[in-house]
Amino acid sequence: MILVVSDIHLGYENCNKKDFGDFLDNIKNIELDHLVLLGDLFDFWRHNESEIIIDNKDILEKFDNLKAKKIHYVIGNHDYYMLKLNERYNEKYPFEVKKFLRLQDGSNEFYFIHGYEFEVFSSEIVEMSLETYEMISENMCFNGDIVGGVESHFWDIFQRSERELKNLKLKNPTERLNLLDENNIIDKSNKTYQLAISEGKHYLLGNKPNETLIFGHTHVPFINEEKKVANTGSWVNELPNKEFQNSYIEIKNGKMELKYWQSKPNP
Repeated sequence: MILVVSDIHLGYENCNKKDFGDFLDNIKNIELDHLVLLGDLFDFWRHNESEIIIDNKDILEKFDNLKAKKIHYVIGNHDYYMLKLNERYNEKYPFEVKKFLRLQDGSNEFYFIHGYEFEVFSSEIVEMSLETYEMISENMCFNGDIVGGVESHFWDIFQRSERELKNLKLKNPTERLNLLDENNIIDKSNKTYQLAISEGKHYLLGNKPNETLIFGHTHVPFINEEKKVANTGSWVNELPNKEFQNSYIEIKNGKMELKYWQSKPNP
């Protein structure tokens, strides 16, 4: 069995931390083959790194109690510096951290990325290369609650307005990508969605044509079996439709299932 979660955003005020902690408690005795953390477990853009670790030590301890044979960490834009930390400490680091991941379950192959790539390739507001966006993401991890200093550094790179850069930082992914339509369901005309289901996406994203693509970042969960693509959703309280919260993907015998976790209320 493979479980895939993304976009918990520990350190962000809208993070559903309790729900995620209850979820980890619930799966701690399940014999998982793989647990895939698909990016933005931490939100280093919005909060100081050391404070995030200190404030969420209870969550991190729960990972140590899991019976997963392998825990994979695919970096997101809000925790991009995890890649450098993994390189620095190598085999001593708690997780193996990568930009993308390939796993096989049965006869089906799965390709995992966080999905910030879609924001780069689909953006009509701020044009930049993937490498530049990743450089921004790494620098934003040291931004904490201070916007001006880092953004003034970006001014020299992009010659963009402060407003554009603030919007890039402060808007949540759903607002930036506008993936929901007026009825709070997937907008299938959205460029990100169109790229995700396109036959030629492997030219931009690095997956093989026969692999199922699983990504996060947009915070809007869905599965499209026909096009072999899925989104894990998020664990934050910011979507208009609250039913989309606390979602994850379970892969068993090569089949994907989108699930939602609902914590029990305190007695």
